[in-house]
Amino acid sequence: MTTEHPKLPEPVLDDTWSALGDTMSVRLALDTLETRLPPSWTSDDVRHVLNALWEKLEEEELSQIRRWGPREYLLIKPLRLDAAVQVAEKAAEHVKALDDLGLIARLVA
Repeated sequence: MTTEHPKLPEPVLDDTWSALGDTMSVRLALDTLETRLPPSWTSDDVRHVLNALWEKLEEEELSQIRRWGPREYLLIKPLRLDAAVQVAEKAAEHVKALDDLGLIARLVA
């Protein structure tokens, strides 16, 4: 006997990118600055300004994601490059737990 599973909705990535608007460009610019800025240019003042910009960006992204509204699938907000290393292992453990429960839908075969 074959059990038919309901078809999962296709993710609408264009809607996701549209919901984030110009923040994706700002994120790219900040990532580039943090990774390419010469060490001699990175004073405490510069780091303070970059951190303030990251905070503003993250607030705006979260606001836009919340305005975008709920969808049928999970959306993980973008991570700052230097923060990604710190949370990647912990996030992977949680995603594995969800996968073990059968709650992860693979978007590609």
